[in-house]
Amino acid sequence: MGVTNSNKVINTDRIACDGSLRVSLTLTAAPDIITNPTDIVLILDRSGSMAGIPLTNMKLGAKTFIDIIDEATDNTQDGQIGSGSRIGIVSFSNTAVANTQLITSVDTLKSAVDSLTAGGTTNHADAFTKAIQLFDPASSNAKVIVKPVL
Repeated sequence: MGVTNSNKVINTDRIACDGSLRVSLTLTAAPDIITNPTDIVLILDRSGSMAGIPLTNMKLGAKTFIDIIDEATDNTQDGQIGSGSRIGIVSFSNTAVANTQLITSVDTLKSAVDSLTAGGTTNHADAFTKAIQLFDPASSNAKVIVKPVL
């Protein structure tokens, strides 16, 4: 799986100290996900530094990513990841948890994202360990870990 198109849009040309900047990022999944089933683990940061707007933006981005994969796997947003691909959610703060297994239900994935709350410290290592544990070594699906950076 690859990204065939990306587009960044920044809506301001200057940021004051302690200011904020809105960045929009558009990604289009490569069509090979239809013929090459892929297991994707989305790692999401729910540590204390994500409280407020960062967590809101991360949730929006994660749900948009899920929608992109939903449509890319069967050319329609029908609520199911298609073509044998699956997505799992791992979130982390002090420790990491698998919020879902590798599944195809878009509603279940989005509910897992929506349930995240911020708090605690940041343990990236545990998140990657949990993500790797979700993969079935016997599966012939490609295996991808996605960790958004905010």
